[in-house]
Amino acid sequence: MKKKKFKSSAISRFASFSKTVAIAGGHLALDRVGKRVDKISQKKKDFDELKHKIAAAREIIKQMSHLKGALMKLGQMISITEDLVLPPEISKLFRELQKSAPPMSEKDLNNVFKKSFNKLPQDIFKEFDRSPMAAASIGQVHKATLPTGELVAVKVQYPKIVNAIKSDFKNLEQLKKLITLIFPDTPDIDNYLQELKRTLLEECDYKKEANNILWFREHLMEKNAGIYIPKVFSEYSSSQILTMEFVEGDDYEQTKTYSYSQKNFLGQALYDAHMYSLFYLNKMHTDPQNGNYLFTPEKIILLDFGSIREFPDEFIKHYIDIIRSIEIQDFDLYQKSIRYLGYLENEEDTPLLEEHFKLISDLYLPYTKKGLHPIHPQNPFRMVDSFVKKVNLKGRKAPREEFLLLDRSNLGLYTKLKYWGSEIDWLSSKHSAWNAFESKSLPREGKTQ
Repeated sequence: MKKKKFKSSAISRFASFSKTVAIAGGHLALDRVGKRVDKISQKKKDFDELKHKIAAAREIIKQMSHLKGALMKLGQMISITEDLVLPPEISKLFRELQKSAPPMSEKDLNNVFKKSFNKLPQDIFKEFDRSPMAAASIGQVHKATLPTGELVAVKVQYPKIVNAIKSDFKNLEQLKKLITLIFPDTPDIDNYLQELKRTLLEECDYKKEANNILWFREHLMEKNAGIYIPKVFSEYSSSQILTMEFVEGDDYEQTKTYSYSQKNFLGQALYDAHMYSLFYLNKMHTDPQNGNYLFTPEKIILLDFGSIREFPDEFIKHYIDIIRSIEIQDFDLYQKSIRYLGYLENEEDTPLLEEHFKLISDLYLPYTKKGLHPIHPQNPFRMVDSFVKKVNLKGRKAPREEFLLLDRSNLGLYTKLKYWGSEIDWLSSKHSAWNAFESKSLPREGKTQ
């Protein structure tokens, strides 16, 4: 079957976006009509509702897979919510998006290598498997062997993907319409979309990713025994090709078979690394989609360092104060800190802020107890959804853009710990990281690490 030509221009991608919005919106319109038909049983109404939503999701995911870029990255972000937001039948479709996308053509593959090294893959590697192991939003990964005999994973960027991403953000209104189809009560997300654009374009620079890997190997891996980050082979890398040590491990779903003690170990290791990265390093790996990890019972292997966020000290200071205010139930401290970070800033929003404080307290207080505890069984998204509907946040200004990647990273942590059922020492690790931040930031107040 002939492969579809990859679309990178704003006009062609706008047409695809518009078609997807129209088709998916049509399915959801049928869903709304179906809800008003009272003659049929509730069970059949529920079935029909799910059927229309699945049809809409399939249409959206089909275009995400084909167009790649910002649209596919959005789908991967949705996938990490697992069954917390969307019905299991739909969240499963988005999880499949993590694993595969149509690969680039042989000609395109050769052209990327010629542009980077003026050579074909077979002229560089002792062996090179032209069938990708994985294909995702920005590039695809091939298994290869260096002339020295080492097995490597070679990430090759799709041609014209930078143009495609820029085109997607010229089609901002279409992108927002798609998001609204999936999450109807979404508040104003312009800040988040700008942050998504920034980080996606950064992910297209594989030289920068190689430097990120070297930095995290030195600063994160050496201080967190449960984390492993593969080596980079710089002489076989470029801005569009990244060659890394090939590391074997289990995928996320396979970890379900691990023993209780193994899942506890991995959960604590992931949580400790998260706390250390945010509060001590002020710098985080922020793309927690499951395809970016491999696992063994003793290690968490981090594979992708394209999406990194560095946080200024002033942001971390106020973020700590937000969490501390919940622990000690101090609304004044909460109000001061969260308004500083751009959320519900006006005085007339104080009643909403009080509601928000109560919501966050209900979510967070279970993790303020000493000792080992698993994830609390409440669904945070249902609680947030109830709050959103109650106070009508739709159209309101979103908080600072730092929250996009921080929230995404927090969500990835939460869903993995929930999946494993890990019992975690929440307080000791977190307070230790806070103390480390506060001790190192005293002499350099206001500076970014």
